[in-house]
Order: sequence, then structure tokens, then C-alpha cells
Amino acid sequence: MEIEDTLWKRWQDGREVVARNALIVAYSPWARMVARDVFMRIPFIGDAWHDCVQNALIGLLEAVERFEPDRGVSFQTYARYRVRGAVFNGLRNLRESMAQRTRSYDQTQTVRDRLESLDAADSESDPLEAFVASTVGLGLGFLLESASFPGREASSDAYAELEKGELAKALIDNLPLLGEREQTILTLHYYHYMPFVDIATQLGVTKGRISQLHKRALEQLRHLLSERVGEATSPRF
Repeated sequence: MEIEDTLWKRWQDGREVVARNALIVAYSPWARMVARDVFMRIPFIGDAWHDCVQNALIGLLEAVERFEPDRGVSFQTYARYRVRGAVFNGLRNLRESMAQRTRSYDQTQTVRDRLESLDAADSESDPLEAFVASTVGLGLGFLLESASFPGREASSDAYAELEKGELAKALIDNLPLLGEREQTILTLHYYHYMPFVDIATQLGVTKGRISQLHKRALEQLRHLLSERVGEATSPRF
């Protein structure tokens, strides 16, 4: 602690870049652990680990720049929010890119429907928790869509493709456990690529109600998969 206190004093009093860099090095392992905690909560983001680490270091640098030791709050307590937020924002941008990976024909409205449905959250919910839930739902939706058109994508990672196939099969096996309306909505949306407004017309309800039922159906599937697969082998649900 004496070394860190000295580095903080040198940075605060003299704005010595060497001292700042030494602090970043000292806290980098901790920042990576914060990044890992976020990364492990969110499935379907592939090889985003390096992006998470990079964003965590950006948040760490910002925290070192702004931290004031004299305020009586530990650096890690102060910095956790900024580091986690930087990782969170990076993953949000990555998820937006993932949501735009559509087939050759236009699915813009369909993707927009999904995002609006899954991003709808209670005003008191934690932003990260809401993001985790919506990203899991988006990933489950992509798996349902893949299952509706098998063989359309080839992967060089045989293990990842096998894991994806097993999870898609588990999703299909659990569909009959949902309510009739939820099954209908998921089938029309992910197998027939029908926008929510058209589903609403067909079922005689509002588009907003379809959005609510879509989100609830994916949440139920997530819960069913977690129970079936178990925490030991679940893909970070």
C-alpha cells in the first residue's frame, strides 16, 4: 500500500505520467476481473473477450485520471462503476452489430421489433441485469431462427457448431412447454419472419401486447433451459 500511496501522491501532486502508468499496471489485473465478471454473464457474444479487456482498461484509465484519494473512498470502489460501465457500453455496441446480421432480404422491422421487445425493462431494474436478459433473449431468438433454416451457415469451429446445435435442439424441445399464444408468436416471428404488427392483426391484439408476450416467452425458455441444462453446463444463462 505504501508504494500505491506514493504513486497516487506523485500523480495527484505532480501529474507524473510515469506514476499514472504504474497505477494502471497495478490495477490492470483487477480491471480484467471486473471485465470477466461482465463477460461471463452474457452469452452469444463469441470472441468478445479482448474487446471487454480493452474497454475495461479504457474505463480504468478514466478512473485513474479522475480519482481523488483525499475523499476517503477506496480506488476500487470508485473505479468499479466506470470500468464495468466501459465494458457494458462496448458490449452494447457489439450487440447492436449482432442484431443487424440479417439475411439477404430485408428484416429491418423484424429486428427492430425484437430489440424493442427485449429492451423494455422496469424503471427500477439494474441496467446491466436488463442488458444481460435482453442479450440472452436476442441470442435465443437467433438460435430459433437458425433452427428454422438448418444448414444455412458453416462454421470452422466444429465444437462451437455442435454446442450451438445442441442448444437449438433444446430450445425446440422446450417450445411445447410454453402457452399456446407464446408458441404461436415465436413460430410466426422466427419461422415465418412475420413482424409483430402482422402477428397482432392475426391474433386480434395490439402490437404492444405481442411485444410483451414475445419477451415473456423468451424469458420462459431461458428459465426452462437453465433448469434442464443446469448451472454446470449452461451457456452462461
